[in-house]
Amino acid sequence: MHHHHLSDSALRALLSTTEDEHAVAELLDAEVSRRLLLLRAVLDASDDVPEAGPAGVRDAWRLLEDAEKLQPAGFRTALLDPQVGLWAASVFRRLSRVAADAADAGDAAPDEPPLHAELGFLSLLAASVSLVAGADFRVRVPVWQGAVFLPGLGRALVGGEAWGWAEVEARDGVATVTADGARAAVTADVAQATVTLPVDPESDGPGWQGLRRLRSVDAGTALTLTLTLDDLGPYPAVPGLQTSGRLSPAQFACWQRWFDEMWPVLATGHPAAARALSVGLLSVVPLPRGERLRARAASSSDAFGCVLLSEPDDDAEWLPAQLGVALVHEFRHTLLNGLIFLTPLFDECGELFHAPWRDDPRPLGGLVHGAYAFSGVAHYWRTRGADGLAGFEFALWRSAVQAVLETLRDHPALTPLGRDLVKTLDEQTAPWHEEPAGTHEHHLAHLAATHHHATWRAHHLHTPSSHAKALARAWEAGGGRADAPDMRPVLRTDPGACRLDALALLARLSIIAPQEFDALRAEEEPARLVPGVGVADLALVGGDAEAAVKLYVDELADGGARPAAWAGLGLALSECGETAAGAVLTEQPELALGVSRLLPTPPDPVALARWLARRPVR
Repeated sequence: MHHHHLSDSALRALLSTTEDEHAVAELLDAEVSRRLLLLRAVLDASDDVPEAGPAGVRDAWRLLEDAEKLQPAGFRTALLDPQVGLWAASVFRRLSRVAADAADAGDAAPDEPPLHAELGFLSLLAASVSLVAGADFRVRVPVWQGAVFLPGLGRALVGGEAWGWAEVEARDGVATVTADGARAAVTADVAQATVTLPVDPESDGPGWQGLRRLRSVDAGTALTLTLTLDDLGPYPAVPGLQTSGRLSPAQFACWQRWFDEMWPVLATGHPAAARALSVGLLSVVPLPRGERLRARAASSSDAFGCVLLSEPDDDAEWLPAQLGVALVHEFRHTLLNGLIFLTPLFDECGELFHAPWRDDPRPLGGLVHGAYAFSGVAHYWRTRGADGLAGFEFALWRSAVQAVLETLRDHPALTPLGRDLVKTLDEQTAPWHEEPAGTHEHHLAHLAATHHHATWRAHHLHTPSSHAKALARAWEAGGGRADAPDMRPVLRTDPGACRLDALALLARLSIIAPQEFDALRAEEEPARLVPGVGVADLALVGGDAEAAVKLYVDELADGGARPAAWAGLGLALSECGETAAGAVLTEQPELALGVSRLLPTPPDPVALARWLARRPVR
């Protein structure tokens, strides 16, 4: 283990809108040391925990040391496995909690395995490294829900007790996993008390499920991407996020095909990003397919190089580019997490902010992460042209990054390095706003960005009661001028805010699948097919602002209208030339929403917007 100091070139690369393979390599070295420190901390903390003895923590440590001496490279690879990072962070936090409250020692939270099983994961790691090193050994390991998971290799389905014990043994190149005393009750057709690992552990065998790897090569550059498709790991990278579970051979073949189609796009069109990914992208966790054009992606600070991705949409022409940008996006989160582990970029300050890529208010750290990730997204699309989907995405995300950097600029909670990051991103992205994007694409991006911000305000910002009541009384009195001056709205997070990206989704659909967009416009209830979308939204994106005004007015005549309808109406009014009334609803939609909710019957929303535009502002 070493003291780590990023080189100047690596630091410059990490603070930029692009990715660099050498900087990734330095972060990986630092991550190895961080994992070693975590392992040592777990070992030391376990000395005071009764479960450590039965879990064989000290024996596992010695086996791990022996295996590391036999094959240091294999040990490093196993140590960097994202599942090992998730386990080490989880058990360390748990042991810290136990140390802080001895009365809870050994007690598991509802979603936690028994402490002996978590501590026994060290034996599973030691067994994996020893198997790769070709050593002869025998070690007792925990059974998790009827399976023995060997990090980086796969899992043996041995049945028996949910949290029982098994033995891993290797002799003369043959490895077996045997449930405790070979007396386990086999409860599934694929489980058996003794499992012999295949010669190639990636392959499945009786009672064995191998961890398979995706391998893609770009013929032009010969650049190769190899990573684990992790559909077996017991530790969720993002708790609560449903994963796909074990993929069938046909499903795995689909993922391989998608990566084979994506990788040449990255390798030839984004070579620096591709080289960085080839060094630091370690695993992908498959998620079920999400809603149309709402692919899901995530990452974890405890799982360097792990990306969670939902199945992509079947848009053959656009799938490679969209899968590629999803990888770049989440990988940039990994890079920033790696940097933050070495040095802080911000102090948490308790404030919450609008983030153009999220439905919920975000803390300062979320803004920093988003600005960093989406500056890379904007850079990605910038290189792919000014028209079509690329032009729209570039225009949308350069605007989003600019807005967030303006919020972050000179924020007192940023550390000196955090300020350097914001300054560098600002300098690199500022010239992009002078670069061309297709006129139609730029207009759609403006609609999407403005709508998202206004809808976010309508959900999460609330006009103070006294001010809203004064305006409501004035409106009921015949629309006279309200004496109450504007008051700062109050932020109260609305947990029901979701799918604020409706206009962005429709813009994408109109570009990549115009016939599907037209068919959706013909639907009486488009939200049945695309949740969160209204008929007025379709008219607005389709370029018929006058129809959109009428449709939004019809929607708002219902007291249960979407808050997003006020934002949409503001945009539609602006498109029709009513800039003052439109601006009220896009810049302060919470004002109209707050007043309308106090009135006994829904007001004429256009008349209300015009009236609010004439109110005195002090």
